[in-house]
Amino acid sequence: MNRCSSIVDSPVETHPESLANAPANDPNKGTGIVIDALRKELRQRLGNRKYELWFQDNARLDLNGENVCVSAENQFTADWIERHFRSQLEEAGRALIGATARVSVEVRSAQATAATNAVATNLQRPTTMTAPTTPEPMTRKHRDSPPPRREESGSGWRRFEDFLVAPPNRLAFESARQVAEVAGDPLRLLFLHGSCGVGKTHLLQSICRRFLERQPNAKVRYATGEQFTNEFIAAIREGNIERFRRETRRLDLLVIDDVHFLGNKTATQSECLHTIDAIGFHGSRIVLASDAHPRQIAKFSAALVSRFLSGMVVKVDDPDRATRCALAEQFARRRGLALPPAAIETLVDRAGTSVREIEGAVMTIAAVHSLGGVEVGSGQILIERALGRVATSHAGRSVRVGEILQAVCTTTGVERDDLVGAGRHRRVVTARGLAAHLAREMTTLSFPEIASALGRSSHSTIHAAAARFRELVARSELLATRNDHVTAADLIERTRREVLRVRS
Repeated sequence: MNRCSSIVDSPVETHPESLANAPANDPNKGTGIVIDALRKELRQRLGNRKYELWFQDNARLDLNGENVCVSAENQFTADWIERHFRSQLEEAGRALIGATARVSVEVRSAQATAATNAVATNLQRPTTMTAPTTPEPMTRKHRDSPPPRREESGSGWRRFEDFLVAPPNRLAFESARQVAEVAGDPLRLLFLHGSCGVGKTHLLQSICRRFLERQPNAKVRYATGEQFTNEFIAAIREGNIERFRRETRRLDLLVIDDVHFLGNKTATQSECLHTIDAIGFHGSRIVLASDAHPRQIAKFSAALVSRFLSGMVVKVDDPDRATRCALAEQFARRRGLALPPAAIETLVDRAGTSVREIEGAVMTIAAVHSLGGVEVGSGQILIERALGRVATSHAGRSVRVGEILQAVCTTTGVERDDLVGAGRHRRVVTARGLAAHLAREMTTLSFPEIASALGRSSHSTIHAAAARFRELVARSELLATRNDHVTAADLIERTRREVLRVRS
């Protein structure tokens, strides 16, 4: 969440038009003009009520080059702004600063708040007019040199202690800890892969934090694949490629998140390959993360894939239902919510399988609780008020039963004709019960309507099929799928994910 320190690492150049009317000897005033204009633009986009509620007193806008940094009073406000207003902030920034404007959201420290108030007080005092000084001429060397990159402090990085370890992610967690902690002959190259929202970024940032805790003088660099690419391109454009290489190849730890961003970028891949070789030669450590296995990343060079495979490649699996419930309870406790077990179950059903989505759902529930006055004890009412009664896609429409049937066929390996036919094979009957259960949960259809979709003349058969499948869930029954055996609860989650994938 707190990515301000990472974002401002990229070399930026102030948009010339944004400070056109600012006095040459008063850059702060010019920046203030842009911030004032940015606030007005944001107010117009959000409306007075939302702007005053979230930005008037609870968050401050600052400008660092082309980076609009939002400093919130607390973590809740920062999370809410990140989730609901990032697009409007980016649009306002692009309108006033330029197409390359970026946005970062962080929690304001007490020291920063005091310093900001002091600056604001000084700006309100009368100033004495003085003759303008002649600025020092800017040489080509000055123009071509990007601003020095700020050292990584790790103040906003996540911690190992906050990572919920469970069977699906235990190997990834232990591997990450080995990279960060083991001295002598540690694991020197780790490649983590898995779907979005399973905790890869959490592990990467925890590695950086723990490594610096153990070795305070170490040179650590955490960047996304996009940042690495942009900085490399900027260095070439500005004639600073040697400086870029010196800074990157002399690190003790290099961590690159979303490395799949380098796909189809031949020059950047070549630079990344040489960087990995150089860092490895000096015995330093490299950690990479992607949403796919190195062999499955499109348009990656064979040489780079080979380097990735020379280290340890670990998949971070999707969290199972028990882990998701534990995560939801943990996130709720952090926000002062003591949700009943039944409410946690409903929350997990609504939020899906991504850890990020679960955390976002808890944030929404906390906001509704604080603003809407719904008691936590009324867990079901609170969750339905916050998340809605029916699962919907990002497009806003409810799930269709045909999409559920398609997903069931994919996960169970049962043919569509068999699913809606009269067959009584055990796997077919199980798939039919799964379809009935999900159709009842994810759509607004009645049992007679679901029965019709499954080719049944009586809704009682569908009602019984759904009830039998729930019994399998209660007994943690192992069921055969297309490729393996999983519990009934995990088959529900796998099929639910497939439904969402079919719709995207």
